[in-house]
Amino acid sequence: MLIPSSRTSFGFSMIEVIVFIGIMSMVLTAALGFTIKMIKTVRVNEHRLRATHYVEEVIEWLNGEREADWVVFESFASTSGKTYCINQPQTINTTMALLSSGVCTSNGLTPAIYKRQLILTKDALSNATRVNATVQVTWVEEGVQYVEQIQTGYSVWE
Repeated sequence: MLIPSSRTSFGFSMIEVIVFIGIMSMVLTAALGFTIKMIKTVRVNEHRLRATHYVEEVIEWLNGEREADWVVFESFASTSGKTYCINQPQTINTTMALLSSGVCTSNGLTPAIYKRQLILTKDALSNATRVNATVQVTWVEEGVQYVEQIQTGYSVWE
């Protein structure tokens, strides 16, 4: 039979427990920080995907407007670039005449963090043969401004 001597102990000392708790708290803090960063990245990517959809929606709408009437289409552009705010969803009934000119001052897309602008620039004052369109969707997330943008050119059908 073993009889414990005064020098033998069968437990953890207080220092060992404190060291273990310290190491575990550092590991859990690092894991929590990584998880928070991943959640932010997922949210930014989700918003970027939706912004890309909003940009492409305007590009497709512009394709239809150009095909419907080139003269009207190019009349909405200027040689220095004319800016339009498109913060409402595009529908089949939306025409160039319904666009409001000027820089966007409020959000209107869902969620209400996006601002969508269209800049139309043409190559001549009258009878333009080329119109360049820049569609931008911007949003601010945690103090950082993000921009999704597509530039495309439209030509008169020959």
